[in-house]
Amino acid sequence: MEPIARAELLRRRAFSHGLGTQALPGGPAAAVSRLFALQGQDLPGVLWSIGVRTGATQDQVRAAFNDATLVRTWPFRGTLHVLAAEDVPWLLSLTAERTLRSAARRRAELDLDERTVERTREVAEGALAGRRALGRKELLARFESAGISTSGQRGYHLLWHLSISGTTVLGPFDGAEQQFVLLDDWVARRRGLDGDAALAEVVRRYLRGRSPATTADLAWWTKLPVTAIRRGLAACGAELEEVEYDGAAHWQLMPPPEGADEARIQTAVLLPGFDEYLLGYTDRSAALASEHAPLTVPGKNGVFKPTLVLRGRVAGVWSRKTTRTSTEVTVLPFSPISSRDWNAVERAACDYGRFLGTPVTVERS
Repeated sequence: MEPIARAELLRRRAFSHGLGTQALPGGPAAAVSRLFALQGQDLPGVLWSIGVRTGATQDQVRAAFNDATLVRTWPFRGTLHVLAAEDVPWLLSLTAERTLRSAARRRAELDLDERTVERTREVAEGALAGRRALGRKELLARFESAGISTSGQRGYHLLWHLSISGTTVLGPFDGAEQQFVLLDDWVARRRGLDGDAALAEVVRRYLRGRSPATTADLAWWTKLPVTAIRRGLAACGAELEEVEYDGAAHWQLMPPPEGADEARIQTAVLLPGFDEYLLGYTDRSAALASEHAPLTVPGKNGVFKPTLVLRGRVAGVWSRKTTRTSTEVTVLPFSPISSRDWNAVERAACDYGRFLGTPVTVERS
């Protein structure tokens, strides 16, 4: 088993993530295919996760949702992710039952019995039939009109349940808001995978966008049983090899994808708060020093701040103030950085401005 140092681990991961010096070819759809699923509860953030890897503008990323190439739904960990529309049906068939079973107690607490859930599904199917699209408020209003209370957390849970059980997905945009559509109406092209073939595809696609990574990383990210992950690893066979980092075995694809051996890591990248570069692993210590973790996730509450990444390591946090005509980016490094690195940060901020379609100014905090 080949031993590798931290710098090499981060270089290989940066290539897998599409965060090398060359933008990913093929646009937003290809980037999402490479990453498989990108955590997406922060919608502006996940759009930038796609844009930073491709050079696409925000409007170009939204267009991939409008044409039914990409969708947002809850395939892993009960959390919103962006993924290719064609991957939704087979992936939900693998993960949905386990996710819904884990939420049974919560449904009972919200007084959502099977009859109420099924009535909600009927209302949603009627409201969205014929490829109609509705925003969250409009769809919840339809439930209320049908006598289904959406007060408290009931509304969110009903929308969550409908998507995990394969009725709806979040698809096209109306302005800045993404709307619900029926999965069966919206997603015409589907991949058919099940059993070990589906497990192998999860492993293969996860590693394509995040390797090198451990079995524990895979199990945490998917929330599938470790026994299922091991079946997926075994089904991949000679497609995978192990390398050793920090005393632990890490998996990567074999042979390495074209360009992997020559890829270089970007000097500076401004990533959104829930980017897969950190969220893709249960052990984030290679990229995030322990003393900086409380600054990145204040209060350990699961809310990640946008991060400045220098040469693969989290070196600070950043924020933005955006109007229709300009964007101000404020960068807070964890320690002083050189003038050369500041130049790289300013270039990264300009990339963000191009994504938004507004000029950017950079403030040092």
